[in-house]
Amino acid sequence: MIKLRKQRCFLPVLSLLLAVALVSPAMAGIPLEVGLFKSTLLKLNKKMVLVTLANTRKSDQEKDADIMAKSDKIDLERRRSQDSGPSNTNKFVTLDVLSPYDLKLDGIMIGTTSMIVWTKDDKDEKPVATFYDVKVTGDRSAIEAQLKEMAPNDAINVQFANDTVILTGSVANDQTRLKAENTAKAFAPKVLNHIVIDNPQQVLLQVKVAQMDKTALKNMGVSFMIKGSKGEGFSNLVGVPSSGGSSSGSSSSGSGGISGSASGLGSYSPLDAFQIGAAYFPGGVGAVLQALATKGYAKVLAEPNMLVKSGQEGNFLAGSKIPYSVLLSSGGTTTTTIVFQDVGVKLKFKPEVLENGLISLKLDPAEVSSLSGTLAVNGYPIIDTRTLQTSVELKDGESLVLAGLLQEEAIKTMSKIPLLGDIPILGALFRSTQDSTTEKELVFFITPKIVKPLAPGVRPELPTDRKLTPEQERELKWMPLGE
Repeated sequence: MIKLRKQRCFLPVLSLLLAVALVSPAMAGIPLEVGLFKSTLLKLNKKMVLVTLANTRKSDQEKDADIMAKSDKIDLERRRSQDSGPSNTNKFVTLDVLSPYDLKLDGIMIGTTSMIVWTKDDKDEKPVATFYDVKVTGDRSAIEAQLKEMAPNDAINVQFANDTVILTGSVANDQTRLKAENTAKAFAPKVLNHIVIDNPQQVLLQVKVAQMDKTALKNMGVSFMIKGSKGEGFSNLVGVPSSGGSSSGSSSSGSGGISGSASGLGSYSPLDAFQIGAAYFPGGVGAVLQALATKGYAKVLAEPNMLVKSGQEGNFLAGSKIPYSVLLSSGGTTTTTIVFQDVGVKLKFKPEVLENGLISLKLDPAEVSSLSGTLAVNGYPIIDTRTLQTSVELKDGESLVLAGLLQEEAIKTMSKIPLLGDIPILGALFRSTQDSTTEKELVFFITPKIVKPLAPGVRPELPTDRKLTPEQERELKWMPLGE
C-alpha cells in the first residue's frame, strides 16, 4: 500500500516534468514588467500547480535548472521571499506565493528572465502551462526626479536599454554632466553618458617663467616672501603700502609688512586679501617682470599663451632634446640605442571652470631643466631639474605665483691691474680673487582667463573703428607728421 501511494503521488509530478521538457524553448511568453526594488502582483484565474523560474545563479559550467515551488496534492505550499535557499529566487526577481491564485514578484536587479506558471481547474484534464517573459526595469521617474532636483535648468533625458541607463540631453558645464552620471549609477550598474555641453568653456592660460637673481633682489630690498596666514605677500615686490603706511621709501612699519617699492615699478593700488600664492597685479605681471629685467634682476625664460578647453589637458615644452647613447643587452647581443632627454621649460596643466565661476587649475608638472655637464666615465649628461606639482582654485584673471625653487651658483671673480697682474709670481701682488655665491630663484607667473566667445553675428571692435573726439583731433594738429 505504501508503495502504491508513492507511485500515485509521483506520477503527476513526473508528467509535469516531461511536459516542461517537451515544450519548445522558442515559444514567446507573455510580457511581464517588474519594477526594480518594487513588487508586482500576478493574479491568476486558475489554481497554481507549479511555478518554474529560470535559474541564473549557478556557475557557467553547470546547466540551467528550474526552480519549482513545492506542491502537495495540487496545493502549493506558501513560501516567503525571506526563506533560505534558491528555490524561490534568481538574480533578477524574487517569488512569493501568497495564495494558489496570487503570486508576488520583487525586482532585485535590472535584466530579463523567464517564468512558467502551471494552472489547473476542475475542467482541465492536465495542467496548462503559461509562459512569462519577465523584464525587470529601472525606476525611470525616480532618476529623472533626482536629476531635475540636481540640475533644474538643464534638460536631461533618461532611457533604459536592458540593464543600462542611457543619459542624453545638454547641460551647462562638465561638472553637471559628471554629477548626472554619478546619480544614475546609484540606480543602475551601467550608465552610458551621452550628455553634451551647450557652450564648452575655454580657458586662456598666460604663463611667464622667469629666473630671478635672488641675491640682487635681496640687496635691492625685494623678495617673494609670503606674509601672514592669508598670504598678503608680494607687497614689497609691487610697492604696495602697508596698513597705515606709505609705499614711498625703502621700508615702513605696520601690520601690512614690508612695503619698500622698487625703482621702475611705478605705483600700484593695495592688493586685496588672497590665498597664498595668488595675486592680482593691476599693472599686469609683464610690467613687474619688465621692470626687474631692465635692472638685470630677472630673465624671462618662456612666456607661452595657451588656449585649452575646460576639463582638457594642455602641455608646453620650450627647450631642446639632448641625445645620449645607451647600451642594451638582449640574448647575448649588445646594441647601442640613442635616447633623447627633454631639457628646458615644461608645463602640463588642466584647467576646469567650476560652477561658482572659479577656475580649478592643476599643474603636474611645472618643470625647468638645464644641462649642467657630462659624466667623465661614459659621457652621460648631467641635468639639473626643478619640478613642482600643485592644484589651486583661482578667480578669472588672478595670477598664481609659484616661487621658492632655488639654485646656487659659485662664482669666482678676479680683479687685476692690467699688465702688472699678468707677471708671473710678482703678478699676485697686483691681482685679487673673490669667491661669491649667487642664488637664483625660479618663479612661475600663471594667469588663467575664461574666454567667452562672441554671439553669432557680432563683430569685434577694432582699434581703427574708434572715432577721435574733438579734443583728440585738436591735439593731433600740433603733432609733426614729417615728410
